[in-house]
Amino acid sequence: MYRKLLQFSKKMIPRISETERIALNSGTKGIEELFFKGNVSKKDLIDQFPYPKINDHVLMNKKLDSFCQTINDYQIYQEKHIPQDVFDEIKKNKLFGLIIPMKYGGLECDHHLQSQIVQKISTASSPVGVAVMVPNSLGPAELLLKYGTSEEKDKYLSKLAGGEYIPCFGLTGQHSGSDAASMRDTGELIEKNGQKMIKLNVSKRYITLAPISNLVGLAFQLKDPHGLLEEGGKEGITLALLEPKDFEDLEIGAKHNPMDIPFPNGTIRSKDLLIPVEKIIGGQKNAGNGWTMLMECLAVGRSISLPACAVGSAKLTTNYVGAYSIYRKQFKTMLADMEGVQTKLANIGSETLKITSIQYLTNSILDSGLKPSVIGAMMKYETTERARTVVNDGMDVVAGSGICKGPRNVLGNAYQAIPVGITVEGSNILTKNLIIFGQGLMKSHPYLYNIIHSIEKEDESMFKKNIKGIVSNSLSNLGNSLFYKLYGNTMFFQKKEDMLVNKFVCNFAVTSNMILLMGTKFKTNEFTSGRMAEIMGSLYIIHALDWFNHHHQNKLHDLVKYAKYQEFQKIQDNLNQISNNYPLFGIKQVLTFLNKDTILNDQFKISDSMTQKASNSITKNMESRAILSENIFMNDRMQRMNNHLEEILQYQSSKESNMYLKESNSLDTLIHEMTMVDEFEKK
Repeated sequence: MYRKLLQFSKKMIPRISETERIALNSGTKGIEELFFKGNVSKKDLIDQFPYPKINDHVLMNKKLDSFCQTINDYQIYQEKHIPQDVFDEIKKNKLFGLIIPMKYGGLECDHHLQSQIVQKISTASSPVGVAVMVPNSLGPAELLLKYGTSEEKDKYLSKLAGGEYIPCFGLTGQHSGSDAASMRDTGELIEKNGQKMIKLNVSKRYITLAPISNLVGLAFQLKDPHGLLEEGGKEGITLALLEPKDFEDLEIGAKHNPMDIPFPNGTIRSKDLLIPVEKIIGGQKNAGNGWTMLMECLAVGRSISLPACAVGSAKLTTNYVGAYSIYRKQFKTMLADMEGVQTKLANIGSETLKITSIQYLTNSILDSGLKPSVIGAMMKYETTERARTVVNDGMDVVAGSGICKGPRNVLGNAYQAIPVGITVEGSNILTKNLIIFGQGLMKSHPYLYNIIHSIEKEDESMFKKNIKGIVSNSLSNLGNSLFYKLYGNTMFFQKKEDMLVNKFVCNFAVTSNMILLMGTKFKTNEFTSGRMAEIMGSLYIIHALDWFNHHHQNKLHDLVKYAKYQEFQKIQDNLNQISNNYPLFGIKQVLTFLNKDTILNDQFKISDSMTQKASNSITKNMESRAILSENIFMNDRMQRMNNHLEEILQYQSSKESNMYLKESNSLDTLIHEMTMVDEFEKK
């Protein structure tokens, strides 16, 4: 029977390409594996992953604020470039060397410290944050650390740490866009004057720091038509490292203008450029190994860099808009007390808390030694998308003061920069609809990859073992889900929130297994894949919220409750959509029955009272405001705004109180100063 089933399964299971196989084998699994198993323990998460903290680190606690004080973000946008004195400070503080070991002169930061440094700088200036982020993400330093020869490490790493080298990495091709594996850039191995050379033809775009870089990493498809490769090298994607001063025909071309955000970004081109074969990172043995190298490095970088900038913009928005809503009155009412505004404020606080929670949990997971590539993709998508929502809502609240650009405008530049994070390292459309669930299913499902491997090898014993496993897993989760559905509303479950989360995890696992029955279509059905990706993100957020709140002694209860109820509804809506559109009769009815949930509708609806409490968490609750403002830079104006916030709150709430009669003029002056919009004289 199993032999026939194995043969039949060959038609059902999609073929895995070599680039996909490399991506699946890169990095490690994270807690997303538990979602596919249908069992996640809140206690295990708390016990296994400690809350990341920054101890007495001189750079983070002292030098970084001084550095941020020297940055004039308004001037950078006006002059459309980052001034040299800012780069001098970056070099002086070794900010290009966050991930480089101390023995090479770097700072050797752990993952959490690295993310918080990038986050704080990005809140002082998004362009400067990007400039610091890129060399510490996917680029020459990390590639050299993992794959470089000892000679390459000695030559480059200390100079990278000290800023003598400003690196960039050319991955995205002119025609391939987010599909980097299909790049058309080529390098043909030839022999000239007795020396092996690579004839390089590349056309790269969107390369950050390229216009000012003096150390260029390049990815290209290596071809070896004459069989010249040695040392185990092969044809395929290959990575090389070049110094432009040595190659006059390497064209660092025109700059791009990404939404008028003045960080250096541009093109790299070459035509028949001859480079020595020794320029391959790690030597000839790494020829053709470039995709593996990129995937291994991207697993961590994607989890830290862009999320740090996204969380930074969300935290900055939360702090500023929450305070502004106290200072600003309309119709003799504080914005913070206007119910329409409270809806926006509640969402701002909720989304900021969600992405802060997953940032901290992910950093702890990374610092434990794991490198979960699927969580990396989830982090990139969830943080940049939700930060976009936060900044958009913030702009709605501050209104005119948000759209009038000038030194006082806190949100204008953040709003302008939001689309950049959405597009880089693979657009969010690609990440959501093709990568998160598609890669997660293949990589993190407890049985699927082994089943595919057994089919490819025609290993009946291995196939039988894993088929039994997936059937057992399905029946177990099906039974648990049914039990929760039938008895979830009874007194048997005192903690109904936890019960609902467990039910959602079981339903996710069951639905994942049912999707496999769609055969090869499960890989290309982007509607379903996108919805399952959103469920994965919501489940990760819910568990991160509990983990984060536990470490803050439940101080964020009101905001956490509101945030979790939002995600409950999002999960339910996605499960309903998947069930309604499932193509196989019979299974569709089973999924519809399991996924339809009256408990959610009865007990987990967001009330107006909950919205008010969530809103107050970022306006009137100084403790939760402080937690959501951790490790962001506040200029002098924002600092004054925060220092007097409690006083202004009391004053705005009781202007007739005698205690403020003597101080009212000075407080009115402060309110006017903090809410005034920039004005410019005609030239």
